[in-house]
Amino acid sequence: MIFKQTTGFLSHLPITQPITHDKERIFFAILNGQITTRREAVKLLKIRSTTVSEQVTQLLDSRLLTETISQHSGRGRPSMVLVVNPNRLVTLVFQVISLSLHVFAINLVSNVIAHEQLEASPECDNSALADKIRQLYGNIIQKIPKSAEVTGCVFSLGGVFDRQTYHWIHASRWPKMNNLNIKSIFPPGYRVVLSRTLDDELMLHVLERNKSTLLLHWGYGVGVAFSTADNYINIGGNAFGEIGHWNIPSQTKPCQCGQVGCLETVTALWSIGTDVLADKFKAHDDEENVAEILASSDLANNSTMQQAISHMAHAASNICRVFFPSRLIVSGPFVKNPQIWAAFCDSFQQQNRFFGQALPELSMSQISRNSRIYGAALPVLEQTLIELLAQ
Repeated sequence: MIFKQTTGFLSHLPITQPITHDKERIFFAILNGQITTRREAVKLLKIRSTTVSEQVTQLLDSRLLTETISQHSGRGRPSMVLVVNPNRLVTLVFQVISLSLHVFAINLVSNVIAHEQLEASPECDNSALADKIRQLYGNIIQKIPKSAEVTGCVFSLGGVFDRQTYHWIHASRWPKMNNLNIKSIFPPGYRVVLSRTLDDELMLHVLERNKSTLLLHWGYGVGVAFSTADNYINIGGNAFGEIGHWNIPSQTKPCQCGQVGCLETVTALWSIGTDVLADKFKAHDDEENVAEILASSDLANNSTMQQAISHMAHAASNICRVFFPSRLIVSGPFVKNPQIWAAFCDSFQQQNRFFGQALPELSMSQISRNSRIYGAALPVLEQTLIELLAQ
């Protein structure tokens, strides 16, 4: 078995569509730091100087680029430096973190330029959640530069939803919410996109290394996302990968989803957090905060944790027997603890020697929350940018 750490790699927009004309070539070369001047564009991109001048003028007119005088030392005339206007396009990403609704404003160079959040109790129904979304939208719009164009809203969600009808069908955190029409919250014609949070993270891993990948998240919830080397399976759509709600025989504890004996009842933070961390665990705390606590905790003899590791290793093994991925990446707070990670890897390895198949490459996700948010924003940012560059 190969153990490998994946690392965040985003420092610019990783364009996923073909670059088809000179204006795109010039813009992305500047965005990616390959060139900073018109002269460099001519030399590197092998484009005639008159064409470079024409296309740069259009990019300046559309406010995608700005041109400033370089900090010059020495003799001669200082050159003019081309830079991307980072806040020309901004996308809003709504996410659920524990029992809070968050919205992030993401610009072209992957920076979070504004952030708002509101608590949402488990008693919230459709009306209450819709009101909070409207409030978050109104609050964050006030923080965005007036010169920025907001390309739309992406709702990076867990639970079950239908991206075609824009209905958020179910989320176990809010059992009174049912079939919330997110599109109807915004003005007609406003660009709204629904996507799965796990799919957004998976896309970043596949952009980094293009091979069949199974992403397993183990935290407040348990779920998976999968992509072959050239195709995402059910990306952004309906119910997929909800292995946290597989039924575990002999388990009788009620689950947040309304069923009994789900995998999450013996593995998820919401269920076992107190048994594992005692008073250090605060219900609905941020997963990143919990990860810091877990990382330094001695859990070698914790029976609840041992049972959870066993169930998660079995679940990972079973889902790998469905998809046979080239690699399995595990994310979430539990695997930040060295003892848990080692025990999980050992159990997974023992269960996956069969049929002479090579074991999948096993790694722990190192992609940050900001990168995951950017992954959610990427398709909308990219689409709007391509449309603007085509003008």
